[in-house]
Amino acid sequence: MSNEVVQAQVVQATVIGAGETDLLKAPGQVDGMMIYQKTSQCCRCLCCQPNIDWTVHDYVEDWSADMSLAVKMTITEDSSWFGRCMSHCYPAWRAIKYSVHNGDENGPVLFTIEKGFTCSNCPLIIDGDGGPVRCPCCCCLPYLEAKSPNGEHLGKVSYICDACPFVPKYDVFDKKGVPMYRVRPDTCVGGLCVQCRCGGGTKGKCFRIPFPIREPMPPYRPVGDAAITDLWAGMKHECCTNREMYQVKFPQNMKDAETVRKLIMATTLLIDITLNEQDQ
Repeated sequence: MSNEVVQAQVVQATVIGAGETDLLKAPGQVDGMMIYQKTSQCCRCLCCQPNIDWTVHDYVEDWSADMSLAVKMTITEDSSWFGRCMSHCYPAWRAIKYSVHNGDENGPVLFTIEKGFTCSNCPLIIDGDGGPVRCPCCCCLPYLEAKSPNGEHLGKVSYICDACPFVPKYDVFDKKGVPMYRVRPDTCVGGLCVQCRCGGGTKGKCFRIPFPIREPMPPYRPVGDAAITDLWAGMKHECCTNREMYQVKFPQNMKDAETVRKLIMATTLLIDITLNEQDQ
């Protein structure tokens, strides 16, 4: 799946941030989106650490790497060179500003997703012959904040550390700081470990571990089938260019649906920078 195939055409979005219309939901479509990593990582080495840009597409249930998807929005990253260089050792610690554009990167900015400097959620202790050794951190943890083009705070998603630090968890808050959702994978061993999953479906979902979107309070029951899933992006992208493809299905019957969609997009990006980016 080449970059040209995935981004077959650019379509102006009538979705997130567009006002009265729903951003990524056309009549008859599932309320969701696909978020594809546009920037190739095949040349990433030492100090050569590019910003990571993304494209946003309509939701596809049985996505596979050979599909062509029209681009609805483009997400561009603005981070410092030094912050990018340290992303392997200290994932998600850097200050970031993502600008979400209508259509391609030259389109108007619909909203932004950003954070300041924080501690890393899992900093590198030592990188030896057996691979990297990391230790969970439980203070000043990464977050992402959604803002309107004029800087109005829309809500926030935060990485959560609790008594089970090896299970990644994310809490989504509205603009008043009220918890809306918890996002985490299913667990086993009394909640201590991420539950392994065999199967998972066909094509891109095969053997992938989804992050269900859950109620904000214990016992954190899943909200229908809403989830964020890191799909298998194909041999070329997984092994060479290190590009990710996320499938996002939004909760049904959302209050202030447009804002929730923006915050779930922010959650997807936070999952990537805290869990996946360190290994690229």
